[in-house]
Order: sequence, then structure tokens, then C-alpha cells
Amino acid sequence: MFVNAYPWLFPGGIGDINDGERGQVKSIREWANHLIHYYDGRFQSDQLFTLYVFNTIQRHDNNKNGGYFFTDKNWLGKNPPSLEELKDQIRNGEFKFVSKLRYFAQQIRGSDAFWRSKTNELESWIDFHVSRHHGPPTHFITLTCAENWWPDLRNIMYDLEVASEKGNVNEHAKKLKNNDFSALRKSVAKYPLYVNQYFMKRANEFMDGYARDVLGIEYYWGRVEFAAGRGQIHLHILGIAKNKAYLHDFYRAETEQDKTDVMEKYATRMLDLTADTQVDENHDKLDQNTKEITSPLGIRFGECTDEDRDHRLLAQDCMYHDCNDYCLGEVKKTRQDGQDICRKCRFGFGTEKHAGERDTEGKGLHEKAKIVKDHKGVEHFYMPRRYSERINQHSRSLLQAWRANADVQLLIYRSDPNLPDVGEIESVCRYVVAYAGKRYKTCRQEINMIQDVILG
Repeated sequence: MFVNAYPWLFPGGIGDINDGERGQVKSIREWANHLIHYYDGRFQSDQLFTLYVFNTIQRHDNNKNGGYFFTDKNWLGKNPPSLEELKDQIRNGEFKFVSKLRYFAQQIRGSDAFWRSKTNELESWIDFHVSRHHGPPTHFITLTCAENWWPDLRNIMYDLEVASEKGNVNEHAKKLKNNDFSALRKSVAKYPLYVNQYFMKRANEFMDGYARDVLGIEYYWGRVEFAAGRGQIHLHILGIAKNKAYLHDFYRAETEQDKTDVMEKYATRMLDLTADTQVDENHDKLDQNTKEITSPLGIRFGECTDEDRDHRLLAQDCMYHDCNDYCLGEVKKTRQDGQDICRKCRFGFGTEKHAGERDTEGKGLHEKAKIVKDHKGVEHFYMPRRYSERINQHSRSLLQAWRANADVQLLIYRSDPNLPDVGEIESVCRYVVAYAGKRYKTCRQEINMIQDVILG
């Protein structure tokens, strides 16, 4: 099937799942994994093939699990009900089949039941650590990927390009060696699997080393996500701090200013958190002298000679927010009075002054740290902001160590850390889960959809 559908990938019809000489491979997953890692990169660079092979794997898994669902005596057994019998059961108020089908759907990646089960896993993780007196989650971190700039990825791409030419250094490989931006961008698009694997290895090392030793995070949970429409891998992390003395100090503080001072002290000392960075708001990545695209992400922190300048350039490159259709959404329809509707930035950088122009006002400047409650009732801590209305609050040391966009938030609790308010933890975690999880239909909506399919 595959060799006939993709003859340019299988010259001579060799290498299918059922090969005449090799025989049948153990599993389609093992076969696909071998092809995706093939040395010349032909399979993973063919987007249609990768989509089709992963779709085939998913269908094989679903069929395998579905067979068990229909034959095992603890589920439906060898004599499952007919469609008419199912209709009669539903009309009579019996939903056993629907409940079992919903449970089975948890194994199908991307389904509503799948994402609901993942959310339940996160909530169980939180409940476990609270019950073991480790405390509630205290840090919410997001690490993104700078795949077009990281030096180690450039070296990996160079090796892959040379291997694809059987050891010959072609013109594209020479450009990679010379730090050509366009060449690296083309290679990471060709070898996305190696980008993802490198990112995960880097993130694991980073969290087990830097996050534990420098940020003081004892336990953490993470979920990988790919940005909609962009494909860039990033990681949402929920962490629990080793030292929770600041939570006790925050609880004992009598005034709102005292509580803010406690948060500011911890954020400065432990996280190196700041929103007070002077940047060139008209910066351009294009070097006017060399006419080449440049970025501080292209060098390692150990190669920096001026840490303050390095931080400023990184903040300017990674943490500067210009509103666009991604954060504002689609242009909204004209109101009845003939005026267009101004859009609001979902990251808190204000509302458009003129509809469709993306000219939001940014975040207001303020001299002192503050705790602000958003429209969902969740409290956020903000450091002083004296210079730029468009710089995202960030950890200076985290940004310089990770060398890509990195966001860290402190989660706020007002109850006694020794006797935490379950309702407060639940409300804060609901915010985190909604951000780090995927939207899915409710149980009731899913049940109604299954019933509609059966009865229809």
C-alpha cells in the first residue's frame, strides 16, 4: 500500500511493511519509527507521508483496542447488542453502553474523553502532593523553542544534512556552518522530529538541573504543546517549590502592602523576576551593516561578555510583545452604528485604539509591585514596570539560561499553608488546567453526541 502510494520514497518498491525479503515487521509503529529516522530525512520531510502513517498507526491502535472492547466478557462480550437493541436501551433510560464507550474513548488521542482524562490526571497529581503535605503548585512556567537559532540544533542539522548526502558537504551544509539563518530555518522544517527530540532532552536537563537548584522547584508536572498554526513546540510546567516559607509569610502579613512586599522579596531573590527592562522599541533583527538577520539566541550564555547587555537584547528579542491577530483574534464585525469593534489582547496588553490596526496601549507603567485580580477572579503578581509597556514580565536568569521565550508566574494563595483551602487551590488550579490543557466538550455534551449518533 505505502510503496504504491509513495513511489518516490520507496524506489523499486522496497521497504514496505510486508517486504518480500525481510518479511513482516513486528508492528507498524516500529516500522514507521525506523522510516522517520532514516538517515537521508526523506520520510519525515514528506508532510503527506508523515500525516498518513501516523493516521494509520492511530487507526490500527483503535481497531486493536476496539476488538478487545467488543470481545471481552467484562465489556460487551462476543454477542454485542444490535443497533435496534441499543436504541431501545437508551429510550428505556439504560446508558451502560454509552458509559463504556466514553471510557473506551479515553484511549483515542485528541478525543474529548482523552483530554478529560489528562485533566483528571493533573488534578490527581495536585491532590496527591497536597495530601502528602508538599503544598499546592506554586510556579507556572512556559518554555518555548528557538529552533532557528540554538547553536546545538545548528550542529545537529549540519550533521543530518551531511549524512543525507552520504558524507558530502554541499552548499546548504556550508551555509549552516556559516550561521546562515535561512539555511537553518529550512533544515529545522525538514527535520522537525530531531528538533522536538532535542527540545525535550534540553527541557528535561534544564528542569532536573537548573529549575531544582536555582528556582528551588522540588516537584513538577509538564505538558508539551504545539502552537496553533505555527507548529512550534513548547512546554507548560506546573511546579511545587522546595521552600514554602514565603507562603507562610504571605499568610501572616496583615496588610495588602505587606503581602505584596513578601511576594516581591521572594520573586526578586529566588526568581530574579523583573518587568523593569529598558529596550529599543523600534529594534530590528536585520543588521543594517551586514544585511543579515541576527539574534542573541544564536550564542550560548557562556559566550556572553556583557551580561546586562545580553539580558536587554534577549528581552528585546523574546519578551517584547507586539499585538497581532494571534492574540487579538479575528477582526470583529461592524457594529450597528457603523463602527468597527476594537479587539482586546488576550495577554493583557490592552484594547485597540482603532479597530483592526493592532494599536493597543500596552500594559501601564507603575512604580511599585502589585497584586491584581483578572476578569476570571484569579490573582496575579506584577513587579514594578517603569520603562516599557510592552515587555512581558520575566525571570532574568531563567531567560538567559534557557535562551528562548520563557514565562514564569507565581501562583497566589491566601489560606493557611498548613490548612490549605481546597476551594482556593481548586480555583487557582482550574486557571492553570484551562491554560495548560485543551478545551473539550463536557460529559453531558459527549453523552448527547453519542446518543444522537445511535438514535440517528
